[in-house]
Amino acid sequence: MTPAAMRAKAAIARGDLITAYDETVSAIAEGDDSLAIRHQQVLALARMGDTDRAMELFEAYDLDGSDDPHQQAIGARLLKDRALALPPGPARQSALQAAFEAYLAIFTETADSYPGINAASLAALCGQGGQAIGIAEQILTDPEVAEPGNYYMAATRSEALLLTGRIEECAEALNEAAGLVGNDFGASSTTCRQLELLAGHTGLDNERAHRLLRPIRPPRVLHFCGHIFASDRKAEAAILGGIDRFLEERNIGFAYGAVAAGADILIAEAVLARGGELHVVLPFALGDFVEQSVRPAGEEWVGRFERCLEAATSQTLATEMAYVGDPQQFAYASRVAMGLATLRAQHLGSSALQLAVWDGKGADGVAGTGADVSVWRKYGGETVVIDPGRVDRAFQRPPTREFAGDERSLAAIIFTDFPGFSSLAEEALPPFWNGVMRSIADVLHEHGDDVLTKNSWGDALYAIASSARAAADIALQLQDRLKGFDYATLGLEQGTGMRIGAHYGPAYRMIDHITGQLNFYGTEVSRAARIEPVTPPGEVFVTEPFAAILALESVERYRCRYVGRIELAKGYGVYPMYWLTRLSQNAPAS
Repeated sequence: MTPAAMRAKAAIARGDLITAYDETVSAIAEGDDSLAIRHQQVLALARMGDTDRAMELFEAYDLDGSDDPHQQAIGARLLKDRALALPPGPARQSALQAAFEAYLAIFTETADSYPGINAASLAALCGQGGQAIGIAEQILTDPEVAEPGNYYMAATRSEALLLTGRIEECAEALNEAAGLVGNDFGASSTTCRQLELLAGHTGLDNERAHRLLRPIRPPRVLHFCGHIFASDRKAEAAILGGIDRFLEERNIGFAYGAVAAGADILIAEAVLARGGELHVVLPFALGDFVEQSVRPAGEEWVGRFERCLEAATSQTLATEMAYVGDPQQFAYASRVAMGLATLRAQHLGSSALQLAVWDGKGADGVAGTGADVSVWRKYGGETVVIDPGRVDRAFQRPPTREFAGDERSLAAIIFTDFPGFSSLAEEALPPFWNGVMRSIADVLHEHGDDVLTKNSWGDALYAIASSARAAADIALQLQDRLKGFDYATLGLEQGTGMRIGAHYGPAYRMIDHITGQLNFYGTEVSRAARIEPVTPPGEVFVTEPFAAILALESVERYRCRYVGRIELAKGYGVYPMYWLTRLSQNAPAS
């Protein structure tokens, strides 16, 4: 296995699928021609739920012809994923049968326990209990499974024991697996999904299944927030006791949030002390954040902040701008952090929690601990509160920075473009205007007050929606509407479509001096304008903040599939980008 493939495999092992995918893209671009790096790429996509793109690459890379049964078997795994995404019924059963046959063929040829145990499980899901037990019993005779020396073999043994009805032995095997080499977060989350599926099929109730899987469940993901206060070792010790108990009881291994003085830093330090991953999400430029949210509570916090930042697994600037005195900048970053925590939990097959060191008082604005708790609970999240007690919050705060000029608000920003417009013949312009642009106008009209402002020039559309959810609906409906358009009337081949880019962030809002209509401007609007040119025709690309907000607010409706770090137009920089589809919609071929 090449070094890049090993790095990608390690990222998958810790459940960091985005880093794993980025690693494979870079390695392939730099000339790594190994099947191992391609296998890791397909696996990362599969675990992110991007089944169709994973299958496309599996076929393009000819992994089915590999000598490695694990590389061959990922095709069968993708067939299984497609099947499980279908509603119950004949089509699902037929798809499960196809996946079973694919795994069984590899097992028959190689006798490898990985395709074997998957064939056994799928036989059970297909209602072929006798064959499932037969294959499982055969696997249990494999010496490496009977006396497992690593996590994978112990997990295989536990699955085979579950299929044969030996629940107590299955529990013992899982306890053994928890302490063996190879018990990483990626592997354990996959095992949990598989055994939960089988447990439900075999009639185990939820409580018993939960107890069965407890030894191998991966750590939970946390969003954290809390009050800023002056350093006080006695008060900190009392708060830290509650933080440590919570982290231990809930098995927290990943934490997302800002690292302001006081509660934030206490939580960050505690997560790092137990070997967890810290993911810092700052609302604006680092220097400004220190001056606004760290140094005012005491110089001691600055050193602790810097040490947390140095030890963090990742650092994200929600916006790259300076602080402009806008509380929406704090509110926006908090929501992005919540969404990123939600996305990470999805990749690990769990749900995220929120920990708030909070006095219980509601916020008097859009930002602050009370506001963060309110947002998290609004979208159905669980919050655990630790009372900070008598801490000193009366320190001298920085002077209020009044932002100059226009009002600011959060905006969902859409830009579209029609590739090939500039080459249209003169006689094609009326059909374009009355067909394509009329369809766009109809969609915007149907969304009424959710469209805050809109404008067009030539083939381009610029619109601001009231929320990321509204913007997602508009963007996808635009593509739906244009799929039925007869492009032959424009002298173009069928299948062309709009390029649509969307972003979510804070912006200025004002009455446009030229048009007299409401308009928005600012750094985040400029960034949004650079997305559409790098989007494939007929698709919708969105930024990571947009994807994070949708994960927080509308996880039941949309899927944002990671496509990699993309260089935006006009040298604007390289940013993580996501492919927006409806939850039930298959992503088209790239």
